[in-house]
Amino acid sequence: MSNPDVVTKPQRRMHWGVGVAALVVLVAGVGAWLVPRRPATALPQPGMAVIPKPSHPGLAPRAEPALPSSAELDALLRTKLALASPLPEFAAWLREQDLLRRVVAVVGNVAAGDSPREVVGFLAPAGTFEARRKAGKLVIGKKSYARYDVIGKVVGSLDVGVLVSTYRDVRHLAERLHQESARPGSTFDATLHLAFEQVLAVPVIDGDVEVVPRGELFVYADPNLEGLTAAQKHLLRMGPQNLRRIQAKVREASQQLTQQASRR
Repeated sequence: MSNPDVVTKPQRRMHWGVGVAALVVLVAGVGAWLVPRRPATALPQPGMAVIPKPSHPGLAPRAEPALPSSAELDALLRTKLALASPLPEFAAWLREQDLLRRVVAVVGNVAAGDSPREVVGFLAPAGTFEARRKAGKLVIGKKSYARYDVIGKVVGSLDVGVLVSTYRDVRHLAERLHQESARPGSTFDATLHLAFEQVLAVPVIDGDVEVVPRGELFVYADPNLEGLTAAQKHLLRMGPQNLRRIQAKVREASQQLTQQASRR
Protein backbone atom coordinates (compact mmCIF):
# COMPACT_ATOMS: atom_id res chain seq x y z
CA MET A 1 0.00 0.00 0.00
CA SER A 2 1.41 3.38 -0.95
CA ASN A 3 2.15 6.04 1.67
CA PRO A 4 0.03 9.16 1.04
CA ASP A 5 2.75 11.29 2.63
CA VAL A 6 5.33 10.21 0.06
CA VAL A 7 5.25 11.57 -3.48
CA THR A 8 7.51 10.28 -6.22
CA LYS A 9 8.02 11.63 -9.71
CA PRO A 10 10.51 10.82 -12.41
CA GLN A 11 13.51 13.12 -12.39
CA ARG A 12 16.00 13.80 -15.09
CA ARG A 13 18.60 11.14 -14.50
CA MET A 14 21.57 12.50 -12.58
CA HIS A 15 24.73 10.66 -13.52
CA TRP A 16 27.09 12.31 -11.10
CA GLY A 17 29.37 9.47 -10.02
CA VAL A 18 32.21 9.77 -12.46
CA GLY A 19 31.45 13.42 -13.08
CA VAL A 20 32.12 14.34 -9.46
CA ALA A 21 35.07 11.98 -9.14
CA ALA A 22 36.60 13.38 -12.31
CA LEU A 23 36.27 16.91 -11.02
CA VAL A 24 37.92 15.98 -7.72
CA VAL A 25 40.70 14.14 -9.54
CA LEU A 26 41.51 17.14 -11.71
CA VAL A 27 40.86 19.95 -9.26
CA ALA A 28 44.56 19.71 -8.42
CA GLY A 29 45.10 21.90 -11.45
CA VAL A 30 43.12 24.83 -10.04
CA GLY A 31 44.82 28.20 -10.40
CA ALA A 32 43.84 31.83 -10.20
CA TRP A 33 42.48 32.10 -13.73
CA LEU A 34 39.03 33.24 -14.82
CA VAL A 35 37.44 32.94 -18.25
CA PRO A 36 33.85 33.64 -19.42
CA ARG A 37 31.38 30.81 -19.37
CA ARG A 38 31.06 28.86 -22.58
CA PRO A 39 28.41 26.52 -24.02
CA ALA A 40 28.02 22.96 -22.73
CA THR A 41 30.82 20.66 -23.76
CA ALA A 42 29.94 17.42 -25.51
CA LEU A 43 32.30 14.48 -25.35
CA PRO A 44 35.17 15.50 -27.62
CA GLN A 45 35.72 13.34 -30.66
CA PRO A 46 39.16 12.29 -31.87
CA GLY A 47 40.36 14.47 -34.72
CA MET A 48 43.33 16.05 -36.37
CA ALA A 49 45.15 18.64 -34.29
CA VAL A 50 44.96 22.17 -35.68
CA ILE A 51 48.45 23.34 -36.61
CA PRO A 52 48.96 27.10 -36.21
CA LYS A 53 50.26 29.19 -39.08
CA PRO A 54 54.01 29.70 -38.99
CA SER A 55 55.18 33.01 -37.55
CA HIS A 56 57.92 33.19 -40.17
CA PRO A 57 57.09 32.57 -43.85
CA GLY A 58 58.62 29.39 -45.13
CA LEU A 59 59.08 27.89 -41.65
CA ALA A 60 56.52 25.22 -40.82
CA PRO A 61 55.71 24.76 -37.12
CA ARG A 62 56.78 21.57 -35.46
CA ALA A 63 53.79 19.25 -35.24
CA GLU A 64 53.01 17.75 -31.85
CA PRO A 65 53.20 13.99 -31.58
CA ALA A 66 49.91 12.17 -31.98
CA LEU A 67 47.87 11.67 -28.85
CA PRO A 68 47.90 8.19 -27.37
CA SER A 69 44.90 6.09 -28.33
CA SER A 70 41.84 6.02 -26.05
CA ALA A 71 42.84 2.54 -24.90
CA GLU A 72 46.33 3.75 -24.02
CA LEU A 73 44.97 6.76 -22.14
CA ASP A 74 42.54 4.54 -20.24
CA ALA A 75 45.33 2.15 -19.27
CA LEU A 76 47.47 5.08 -18.10
CA LEU A 77 44.74 6.49 -15.86
CA ARG A 78 43.78 3.09 -14.47
CA THR A 79 47.36 2.43 -13.50
CA LYS A 80 47.90 5.82 -11.88
CA LEU A 81 44.56 5.87 -10.05
CA ALA A 82 44.53 2.24 -8.93
CA LEU A 83 45.58 3.24 -5.40
CA ALA A 84 43.39 6.35 -5.18
CA SER A 85 40.62 4.45 -3.39
CA PRO A 86 40.27 0.92 -1.98
CA LEU A 87 36.55 0.80 -2.74
CA PRO A 88 35.26 -1.55 -5.46
CA GLU A 89 32.86 1.09 -6.76
CA PHE A 90 35.78 3.31 -7.73
CA ALA A 91 37.47 0.40 -9.47
CA ALA A 92 34.24 -0.12 -11.42
CA TRP A 93 34.22 3.53 -12.51
CA LEU A 94 37.77 3.12 -13.82
CA ARG A 95 36.67 0.27 -16.07
CA GLU A 96 34.69 2.69 -18.26
CA GLN A 97 36.05 3.73 -21.65
CA ASP A 98 37.44 7.10 -22.81
CA LEU A 99 38.15 8.18 -19.24
CA LEU A 100 40.24 11.26 -19.94
CA ARG A 101 37.91 12.52 -22.69
CA ARG A 102 35.00 12.12 -20.29
CA VAL A 103 36.89 14.01 -17.61
CA VAL A 104 37.66 16.89 -19.96
CA ALA A 105 34.04 17.08 -21.12
CA VAL A 106 32.66 16.89 -17.57
CA VAL A 107 34.91 19.72 -16.43
CA GLY A 108 33.73 21.83 -19.36
CA ASN A 109 30.08 21.10 -18.59
CA VAL A 110 30.37 21.88 -14.88
CA ALA A 111 32.37 25.05 -15.54
CA ALA A 112 29.56 26.26 -17.81
CA GLY A 113 26.97 25.27 -15.22
CA ASP A 114 25.54 22.51 -17.39
CA SER A 115 24.67 18.93 -16.56
CA PRO A 116 27.29 16.32 -17.52
CA ARG A 117 24.63 13.61 -17.85
CA GLU A 118 25.29 12.97 -21.53
CA VAL A 119 28.97 12.33 -20.85
CA VAL A 120 28.61 10.02 -17.86
CA GLY A 121 25.30 8.42 -18.69
CA PHE A 122 26.52 4.98 -17.64
CA LEU A 123 26.03 5.81 -13.96
CA ALA A 124 22.72 6.83 -12.40
CA PRO A 125 21.51 6.64 -8.79
CA ALA A 126 19.27 3.75 -7.91
CA GLY A 127 15.64 4.33 -6.99
CA THR A 128 13.40 7.31 -7.68
CA PHE A 129 13.29 10.87 -6.43
CA GLU A 130 11.05 11.09 -3.37
CA ALA A 131 9.38 14.04 -1.69
CA ARG A 132 7.54 13.80 1.64
CA ARG A 133 4.65 15.87 2.92
CA LYS A 134 5.55 17.84 6.02
CA ALA A 135 3.53 20.65 7.56
CA GLY A 136 1.57 21.07 4.35
CA LYS A 137 4.66 21.25 2.16
CA LEU A 138 6.65 18.82 0.04
CA VAL A 139 10.26 18.37 1.12
CA ILE A 140 13.00 16.15 -0.31
CA GLY A 141 12.95 12.77 1.43
CA LYS A 142 16.01 11.25 3.08
CA LYS A 143 15.78 8.27 0.76
CA SER A 144 16.40 10.59 -2.18
CA TYR A 145 19.65 11.78 -0.60
CA ALA A 146 20.62 8.23 0.31
CA ARG A 147 20.68 7.28 -3.38
CA TYR A 148 23.93 9.25 -3.63
CA ASP A 149 25.62 7.83 -0.53
CA VAL A 150 27.83 5.51 -2.57
CA ILE A 151 29.15 8.46 -4.56
CA GLY A 152 29.80 10.45 -1.39
CA LYS A 153 31.54 7.47 0.20
CA VAL A 154 33.81 6.91 -2.79
CA VAL A 155 34.74 10.58 -3.13
CA GLY A 156 35.41 10.74 0.61
CA SER A 157 37.77 7.77 0.30
CA LEU A 158 39.94 9.29 -2.44
CA ASP A 159 43.64 9.80 -1.67
CA VAL A 160 44.32 13.40 -2.62
CA GLY A 161 48.05 12.75 -2.98
CA VAL A 162 47.36 10.23 -5.73
CA LEU A 163 44.94 12.62 -7.41
CA VAL A 164 47.39 15.52 -7.42
CA SER A 165 50.16 13.32 -8.80
CA THR A 166 47.88 11.96 -11.51
CA TYR A 167 46.78 15.40 -12.60
CA ARG A 168 50.36 16.56 -12.94
CA ASP A 169 51.12 13.59 -15.17
CA VAL A 170 48.12 13.96 -17.51
CA ARG A 171 47.65 17.72 -17.49
CA HIS A 172 49.29 18.23 -20.90
CA LEU A 173 47.12 15.49 -22.42
CA ALA A 174 43.96 16.96 -20.89
CA GLU A 175 44.86 20.35 -22.37
CA ARG A 176 45.23 18.90 -25.85
CA LEU A 177 41.87 17.14 -25.61
CA HIS A 178 40.31 20.35 -24.31
CA GLN A 179 41.61 22.27 -27.32
CA GLU A 180 39.79 19.93 -29.71
CA SER A 181 36.47 21.58 -28.84
CA ALA A 182 37.35 24.68 -26.80
CA ARG A 183 36.72 28.22 -27.89
CA PRO A 184 39.82 30.22 -28.92
CA GLY A 185 41.86 31.38 -25.96
CA SER A 186 40.34 28.91 -23.52
CA THR A 187 42.65 26.74 -21.44
CA PHE A 188 41.84 23.60 -19.52
CA ASP A 189 43.31 25.03 -16.30
CA ALA A 190 41.01 28.06 -16.49
CA THR A 191 37.99 25.89 -17.27
CA LEU A 192 38.87 23.63 -14.37
CA HIS A 193 39.04 26.61 -12.05
CA LEU A 194 35.51 27.61 -13.05
CA ALA A 195 34.31 24.08 -12.36
CA PHE A 196 36.00 24.25 -8.97
CA GLU A 197 34.15 27.47 -8.17
CA GLN A 198 30.83 25.95 -9.24
CA VAL A 199 31.22 23.08 -6.79
CA LEU A 200 32.27 25.21 -3.81
CA ALA A 201 29.48 27.74 -4.40
CA VAL A 202 26.73 25.18 -3.76
CA PRO A 203 25.03 25.91 -0.40
CA VAL A 204 24.96 23.11 2.18
CA ILE A 205 21.44 22.89 3.62
CA ASP A 206 20.91 20.72 6.69
CA GLY A 207 17.22 21.44 7.12
CA ASP A 208 14.26 20.51 4.96
CA VAL A 209 14.41 21.54 1.32
CA GLU A 210 10.99 22.34 -0.11
CA VAL A 211 10.12 21.35 -3.65
CA VAL A 212 7.04 21.95 -5.77
CA PRO A 213 5.71 19.96 -8.73
CA ARG A 214 6.17 21.40 -12.18
CA GLY A 215 4.78 19.15 -14.86
CA GLU A 216 6.31 15.72 -14.42
CA LEU A 217 9.22 16.97 -12.31
CA PHE A 218 9.94 18.67 -9.01
CA VAL A 219 11.65 22.04 -8.77
CA TYR A 220 12.97 23.93 -5.76
CA ALA A 221 10.43 26.20 -4.09
CA ASP A 222 13.17 28.66 -3.09
CA PRO A 223 13.91 30.76 -6.20
CA ASN A 224 17.51 31.17 -5.05
CA LEU A 225 18.00 27.40 -5.15
CA GLU A 226 16.10 26.99 -8.40
CA GLY A 227 18.29 29.73 -9.82
CA LEU A 228 21.44 27.68 -9.31
CA THR A 229 23.04 26.16 -12.38
CA ALA A 230 22.00 22.68 -13.47
CA ALA A 231 25.33 21.31 -12.24
CA GLN A 232 24.92 22.97 -8.84
CA LYS A 233 21.35 21.71 -8.45
CA HIS A 234 22.56 18.18 -9.11
CA LEU A 235 25.09 18.52 -6.32
CA LEU A 236 22.53 20.05 -3.97
CA ARG A 237 20.21 17.13 -4.64
CA MET A 238 22.85 14.74 -3.29
CA GLY A 239 22.15 15.93 0.26
CA PRO A 240 24.23 17.84 2.82
CA GLN A 241 26.39 14.94 3.98
CA ASN A 242 27.48 13.92 0.50
CA LEU A 243 27.95 17.52 -0.61
CA ARG A 244 30.22 18.21 2.38
CA ARG A 245 32.36 15.21 1.48
CA ILE A 246 32.76 16.38 -2.09
CA GLN A 247 33.51 20.00 -1.21
CA ALA A 248 35.98 18.93 1.49
CA LYS A 249 37.88 16.78 -1.00
CA VAL A 250 38.00 19.62 -3.52
CA ARG A 251 39.37 21.99 -0.87
CA GLU A 252 41.92 19.42 0.29
CA ALA A 253 43.22 18.91 -3.24
CA SER A 254 43.46 22.64 -3.84
CA GLN A 255 45.27 23.21 -0.55
CA GLN A 256 47.78 20.44 -1.23
CA LEU A 257 48.63 21.84 -4.64
CA THR A 258 48.97 25.36 -3.23
CA GLN A 259 51.41 24.08 -0.60
CA GLN A 260 53.45 22.30 -3.23
CA ALA A 261 53.56 25.39 -5.42
CA SER A 262 54.75 27.56 -2.51
CA ARG A 263 57.77 25.29 -1.98
CA ARG A 264 59.01 25.73 -5.55
